[in-house]
Amino acid sequence: MKTSLRSAAIATLTVAALTIAAPATAAADQPSTLAKSSFHADFEVDPTAYALSGYSLHVGLGWKRLRLDLGAFAMALPDFAKSDDSFEVWFDGFGSKLQYFVLAEQRGLFLGVDAGVARPLVQRGELASKDSQYSIGVNAGYRFDLGANLYATPWLGVSYAFSAEDVTLGGTTYAQNPVTIFPAVHVGYRFR
Repeated sequence: MKTSLRSAAIATLTVAALTIAAPATAAADQPSTLAKSSFHADFEVDPTAYALSGYSLHVGLGWKRLRLDLGAFAMALPDFAKSDDSFEVWFDGFGSKLQYFVLAEQRGLFLGVDAGVARPLVQRGELASKDSQYSIGVNAGYRFDLGANLYATPWLGVSYAFSAEDVTLGGTTYAQNPVTIFPAVHVGYRFR
């Protein structure tokens, strides 16, 4: 099931990125009012998620200083991030962020709000539990231009999961904190 969800998320975001890239490439080939518009599109990944046996794919659509991020993600939690390292915890999910760039159009400092669904899989030996958690949060970060339409975006998010509940497997309880502090660095490509 993990593989099919991952494949579906990767296929959906790849199609979305290619759909966005096609008009951007055509607009770059010939001068037009579209090429001069304030519409922006980008594609991002979080390399840390891949290092932690997961994935992270995000498509961004922007207008002037606003940006809407639609993403799918998954990763295994490292021991230092778990309440009890005798459990294995892996999660996948999807979400959206609405961000406002404070200093310049699609560059520099941004502040935002987000909402998402995460599905943590908590395992202890042969026992497992999986549920869905719905969350809202805030985020802030800074987009650094790397040249050639590439950029890096370190950001920090704080969210609250409404349905986070402790999980008991084999008489041992894994505590799930409803408040998550999530630091990340995304690497992206800007199409327009």
